[in-house]
Amino acid sequence: MSGKRWTCWTMATLSLAMVAASGAQVPQSHPSGVFHDSRQTAAVAPPTRPSVDRLERVSIIDGSGFGQPMAAMTLEVPVGWLARGGVEWNRQLECTLNAYQLHWSAASADGLHEVSALPRLSWQLESAGLVPTNPCPGAPFSDARQYLEHIARNARPGARVLSYRQRPDLVEQMRQGAAQQTSPNGARMSWDAGELLIGYALQGREMRESMVAAVSRSEMQGSVSMWAETGLALRAPDGQLDFALLERIRSSARYDKAWMEQVTAWAMDTMRRYFANQAANIQQWHARRMSEINAAGMAARHQIRMETIADIGRINQQTVARRSAVDDRIHARNLDAIQEVQPWRDPDSGRQIDLSIHYKHAWQLEDGRQFLTNDSQFEPGRDLGIRGRRLEPVR
Repeated sequence: MSGKRWTCWTMATLSLAMVAASGAQVPQSHPSGVFHDSRQTAAVAPPTRPSVDRLERVSIIDGSGFGQPMAAMTLEVPVGWLARGGVEWNRQLECTLNAYQLHWSAASADGLHEVSALPRLSWQLESAGLVPTNPCPGAPFSDARQYLEHIARNARPGARVLSYRQRPDLVEQMRQGAAQQTSPNGARMSWDAGELLIGYALQGREMRESMVAAVSRSEMQGSVSMWAETGLALRAPDGQLDFALLERIRSSARYDKAWMEQVTAWAMDTMRRYFANQAANIQQWHARRMSEINAAGMAARHQIRMETIADIGRINQQTVARRSAVDDRIHARNLDAIQEVQPWRDPDSGRQIDLSIHYKHAWQLEDGRQFLTNDSQFEPGRDLGIRGRRLEPVR
């Protein structure tokens, strides 16, 4: 395999990032489903600000990656926060950095304060041109800010970007770590890191969320591979976001050495098999085509060679398009999974309401409440004695 293909993908495979989750509901039970009154959410008692001095170490578990559950990462969160999620795999993806995600978060008892892992992603920079032999998809974002704004738009629909600041401290940490390693085949490395502050409404409260991430860039012979590094987000009600707590949690994160060795070995083996299979297919195809060329004679050799080159280009373009489509679908599902709410729209008023993700049908009752149910035959006038209109899912 060429040094260009191996370098960009190998450098990306040796770095790690994180994914996000969120959600809190105020439900009232009913035999057919649950009520939800968005007017009540704002009346919940003021949350207690977490203490940065009372933290405990928790583990993010990979339950199925290597035959038995094992810790993938440990980090410190406030005492009493409830953690959920873990490592999820999709080994059908040939871009190894996108094959596993940390779907994890930890939240306070009231669900208003939450730290979560951001979606991790490896991609080729579209503006630099896509390399067909690189199995990672193409994407337009070229720095940490564009990456974070992309995450915010998808994970927090309607969120407002309030500020952004560079994180040269994280860049320097990455540069020092890279100085201890030799970049193979002359790949040129660079890094960018930043912190994005966004605002949005959640269940009737105005929220603030700080998202921190770092991005690595590997450039060689005009092609650019990029991947997200550290990624964590902390949310809290407006006026209660503790940036020091986010930094304390972020700096406490440690990947488990045994787990990381397993991931690295799996990634290297996957890349070797991918390129070996790719080389074998090209050789077999080339042998068949050369036989056709020789049979056709010297007069047709040039014409057939040009057709061969065109065929290769179309095959590579179709392969890239298929992989990009698959990665886009998986990325969209990952972003949906990090939220515990489903947005619904009232067709009469146009109002959008975030409700629980666990119900397939939602109704707006005439008394101002909403009703959630999985019963497709449910009718509010018949079953509740109150009129209502069906809400439409936003997505």
